Amino acid sequence: LYFWAVYHLTNLYMAEHWGAERFILLEGGVYTATFWLGQVLLGGLVPLALFYIRPFSQSRAWLVTGAALVILGGLAQMYVTIIGGQAYPLEIFQGMEVKSSFFDGQVASYTPSSPEVLLGIGGVAIALLMTVVAVRVLPFLPQSLADRDVAA
Repeated sequence: LYFWAVYHLTNLYMAEHWGAERFILLEGGVYTATFWLGQVLLGGLVPLALFYIRPFSQSRAWLVTGAALVILGGLAQMYVTIIGGQAYPLEIFQGMEVKSSFFDGQVASYTPSSPEVLLGIGGVAIALLMTVVAVRVLPFLPQSLADRDVAA
């Protein structure tokens, strides 16, 4: 949360980024909602509360829930950064008028196709497979968590 606050504040410092920042933070519709609700609230503040409030931080189920929310917040961040950044209508040549018949100056909508969704799922599956293989082959995890086996 801190680094994204610094990122957006430093972008607001430069006048040429005001339009894009205003679009993402205030006027972007689904992109603004995804940023504030998905990334900031569900991906940042709720997990922070789950990890630091005593009854929740003592429960494994709530810790797993918090970790899953952080991952969902990261996915929301990627969506806002990649798709929202491309949906904002940029002024390519400043001071010049560029015209075409291709929806100039309008916010574009995007829905991923099924091959794109399958590519994303396949990428996550490959990453999980690599993690499982690495944990099985390399000695990352301790053999036992008994008090006598764990160094103090």
